[in-house]
Amino acid sequence: MREQFIGGATIAAIIAVAGCASAPATVRFRDVEIDAARVADWQATAIMGGPLRPAQAGYDVQRYDLRVALYPDEKRIVGSNSVTVAVVAPLDVFEIPLDSRLAIEAVDVDGVRPRAVAHAGGLVRVPLVDPWRPGEEHVVRIAYGGRPFEALAPPWMDGFVWSRSADGSHWVGTTSQGSGGDLWWPVKDHPSDEPDRGMRITLDVPAGLVGLANGRKLSERVVDGRSITEWQVSYPINQYGVALNAGPFLPVETTYTRLDGRVEAIVFWALPEHLDEARRMWLDQGPRILSAFARRFGEYPFWRDKYWVVETPYLGMEHQSIVAYGSDFKVNEFGFDWLLLHETAHEWWGNKVSARDWADWWLHEGFGAYAHAVFVDVEAGRNRYLEYMRKYCGAEAIGKFRNPVVRGTDRVAEEAYVPEVYSKASCVLHTLRWLVGDDDFYAALHRLLNDEAFAYRTASTADFRRVVAGVTGHPYDWFFDRYLYEASIPAWRLDRTLVADGEVVTVSWDDPLFELPIPLRVAGELLRLEMPGGQGSLRVPAGSELIVDPDGWLLAVPAPPPAAR
Repeated sequence: MREQFIGGATIAAIIAVAGCASAPATVRFRDVEIDAARVADWQATAIMGGPLRPAQAGYDVQRYDLRVALYPDEKRIVGSNSVTVAVVAPLDVFEIPLDSRLAIEAVDVDGVRPRAVAHAGGLVRVPLVDPWRPGEEHVVRIAYGGRPFEALAPPWMDGFVWSRSADGSHWVGTTSQGSGGDLWWPVKDHPSDEPDRGMRITLDVPAGLVGLANGRKLSERVVDGRSITEWQVSYPINQYGVALNAGPFLPVETTYTRLDGRVEAIVFWALPEHLDEARRMWLDQGPRILSAFARRFGEYPFWRDKYWVVETPYLGMEHQSIVAYGSDFKVNEFGFDWLLLHETAHEWWGNKVSARDWADWWLHEGFGAYAHAVFVDVEAGRNRYLEYMRKYCGAEAIGKFRNPVVRGTDRVAEEAYVPEVYSKASCVLHTLRWLVGDDDFYAALHRLLNDEAFAYRTASTADFRRVVAGVTGHPYDWFFDRYLYEASIPAWRLDRTLVADGEVVTVSWDDPLFELPIPLRVAGELLRLEMPGGQGSLRVPAGSELIVDPDGWLLAVPAPPPAAR
């Protein structure tokens, strides 16, 4: 989630203002005044993605063992991370990001303390006494602590969120999507490398608080006034999907029946003051959302861990198996709680399959946004689905699209966050469904999510294009090239010519290489007009009523009339 839900100024805009030589003392973002110097400080260090540095490309993360103790009174953390890596290229230095606001307490490599460790510019560099060779496996443990960066405007400008519930209890959460997990833990903060063998998380919080993290809970104990829980993440996990939560949470539990008939417990962890609202929402929405998505995408991906949702002191995020929810427990006119549904959709789109490059961020957000319509289609039928998509892909919405969906390669996270990766990308999928038909469309989505090449791994736009080609037998290069890599929206022109026995109707695209069929309603009959060479014609009775795309399937606009001469 992120850019789709920004009102007013975008992150890029406020960063530009904060970075100006004549910048004001504060910048306004979502009706909140933020210190401009802090924004500039955040932007200088909170960069995730981009080209992978050679020293980090030389190893593949196999597993993390993360331990973090929270001290909310001081807004301080103490932690360690043991990183198990497989070496894929010769290395004489180990390198991993960690925000420089946090202090390194100790480092060891395979249990041996190195002679020197450098920590500057948000990067930990450990010279290796014995260079690593491909095929080897090593473990580097980093102990660290301090006051982590406090989120400026979560979940858009990330970090730790220290808050209080209505009774004054500490209420803590983390967000990392745009800024990177390295704001609070040592992690190879690049989308291309998830820990192949999952991770262990040990969370230590003051007694009286409930600590929640990703994965399956292994144990819980109280030691010296501290509550310590251990969690096993059984699957690979993207870096920003790792999250810590603490608060006076109470569980709201219900059940969901899987496609195979097995019954699973699902839990929403609510603040006491919102328990009734959470119960009403969760008992209705949780099972229905899982059921709708399972029917179209395949079963919920993380049952070895759990499907839990936790109330957070910020809007929300798709943290794997512990989804963050900070909305108002309201169901919209289409029958769903938009935030719960959107973040849950990311368990498939973003967590089960993750973008390999932030440039391909639409694989998370475009598919996540389109999942809203999938739910409506499953729950309420085709007409209601079309009504939903007309609302978000109509002329007014299309007129706001300014950017390509995919812009280059090796993007950093903030470069990827333009509204089009949500809204325009969702409309692209809607139009693709019209082009290939329901069966092939859902077969392609299901294959991307469940093929062993991509499931619990990463994928790219090129991978999705190959999957569509494999399912349909057609590469549809003209479709993807225009819709994903160009900013302009395809435009059609309609001409009607009188002939002896009626009219010839000709429809043309603005590019002869663009061959998207066009739906037409002629005298009440719905037709599919094929467009070879970007043009199609048909003969109709003179004066026939004719409507182009009556149901709103196409991400397209009518061409402006020719200028008068």
